[in-house]
Amino acid sequence: MSRRVIWTAVVAAALATLAALWFFGNFERVPVKRHEGMQKEARRNPYLALERLFSRLGRTVTRVGNPAALDALGEDEVLILAWRRQRLVTPERAGRLLRWVERGGYLIVEAEPRGKDPLLEAFGVVFAKPSSEEKDPPASYKKCGKPYVEVDLPGDPTPYRRADSSRGLAAGKDSPEWRAGGQGGELMLHYARGRGNVTVVEDLDFLDNRNLGDFDHAALGWALAQRYQPGGAVRLAVRLEHPTLWQWLAESAWMALISVAALVALWLWRVVPRFGGTRAAPGAARRDLTQHLLAIGRSVWREGGLGHLRELARREIAQRLAQRHPSLARGLSGERHAALARMSGLDSRRIGEALADERPPSPETFTQAMQTLQRLEHKL
Repeated sequence: MSRRVIWTAVVAAALATLAALWFFGNFERVPVKRHEGMQKEARRNPYLALERLFSRLGRTVTRVGNPAALDALGEDEVLILAWRRQRLVTPERAGRLLRWVERGGYLIVEAEPRGKDPLLEAFGVVFAKPSSEEKDPPASYKKCGKPYVEVDLPGDPTPYRRADSSRGLAAGKDSPEWRAGGQGGELMLHYARGRGNVTVVEDLDFLDNRNLGDFDHAALGWALAQRYQPGGAVRLAVRLEHPTLWQWLAESAWMALISVAALVALWLWRVVPRFGGTRAAPGAARRDLTQHLLAIGRSVWREGGLGHLRELARREIAQRLAQRHPSLARGLSGERHAALARMSGLDSRRIGEALADERPPSPETFTQAMQTLQRLEHKL
């Protein structure tokens, strides 16, 4: 290898080293945050981020879908109960939940925006009426682009920031242990009940996937669970399943089902025939031709077919007259009837009734007319 090649390689390496030193001396690596849309699992479960957070911090999180599971909660558990539960959390079930709280449970409940809420009625909590007076925004509004309120937990020196809302709650007859108010009213009301606690919130949006990372929402949710029930599992009842018709009947109308079943059994016992010993089937009697013809005649008469049969026989007589006695066929009806009476030896009155009577025939008149028309056919 020549010296020229060697020196060229040394110079290229030196230049590359200098370029690298200049690049790393003038540029630094900076992370860039980029918002990505929620994936399928997060869209299906709006509280997936809360579940993951609590699980990583050591708390067991279980989703509750069956309303009957609300009646079998452990005394050391936390229940987060969302709205849209009016038909599922009945006054009886609400009473059982409050007794569970008195035994040591911790309930975080979202207020129902419409209709009656038996859980909130137990404390007299209602939605606050919007005030017509304009209030000056708190100083906290000026510290951030979004309005928020500070939540102070008793004995905790850390104030937790929570997003404000245009709506709020109003405390009732029972005075809460602590409260967090906003522009529209109270956002959070906390009550002690027996050995347990209840936190009523205006909405649970601050714990869902979209808002858990804002302000101190995640820290506030964790602080509430750790302060009022630090040891048990966390139950998320945010989408309670409506029972099917049969499940509802079995749960709420089982006495009516038993009564209906008893009535149906009694009706079947009355109407179902009781069978005795086996009897031999009687042999089929063979009927003669006269009975068959008689049955056919009765059927034709009931269906109004006698007049049609009589008309067919009259047409046959008219065709024979036109073929064999054309002059007689063109004559007057009275002369034609008299001529036919002389030819057949029948009474002209009976011939007139058989050929010209337009009244609906009875079995007797039909039989007489057919006999007369048959004799005329033989004579012609």
